[in-house]
Amino acid sequence: RKTTEPEYKTVAVARGDIVQTVTANGQLSAVKNVTVGSQVSGIITALGADFNSRVTNGQIVAQIDPSTYLQNITQSEAELANTKASLELAELNLRRAEQLRTNQLIANSEYDRTLVELHQAQAAVRIREAALNKSRVDLERTTIYAPIDGIVISRAVDVGQTVAASFNAPTLFNIANDLRSMRIEAM
Repeated sequence: RKTTEPEYKTVAVARGDIVQTVTANGQLSAVKNVTVGSQVSGIITALGADFNSRVTNGQIVAQIDPSTYLQNITQSEAELANTKASLELAELNLRRAEQLRTNQLIANSEYDRTLVELHQAQAAVRIREAALNKSRVDLERTTIYAPIDGIVISRAVDVGQTVAASFNAPTLFNIANDLRSMRIEAM
């Protein structure tokens, strides 16, 4: 074997940039990315945005068929009207019971029962009002709005597709706020 002395390279000292290259695999994504979903189920009847579309905050990006929710409102209104009629009857019965009680023509237990029926009718009206308000909120949720200004980077639904939002909100769109600022998650 031949042993050789190491070679040294000498250069004059100078100022300059140091460059270091890092090689890694990872996923490139927008800094702010919002998933748009639906809280109600139904058939998509219209899309207001597509892949690579610019959207603004509050812009309609999808519409779910509202017919079922309109019928729910009609049903809730009818149930509320029926319950209000029952409340009117309970109020009339209480007035009659008060007159009879003044003249000591009914037992106290009968009067108490009539009073409780009135309270139950009042509670039933509040329950029906809440059901009507819930139906109205569900109807409002059939229109899907963009939550931020940005660009649609993925669309997961088409017109005519059924969206099922039973336990969790299905993803309809992914919207990136600004594609000029990106981040990479390297491993």
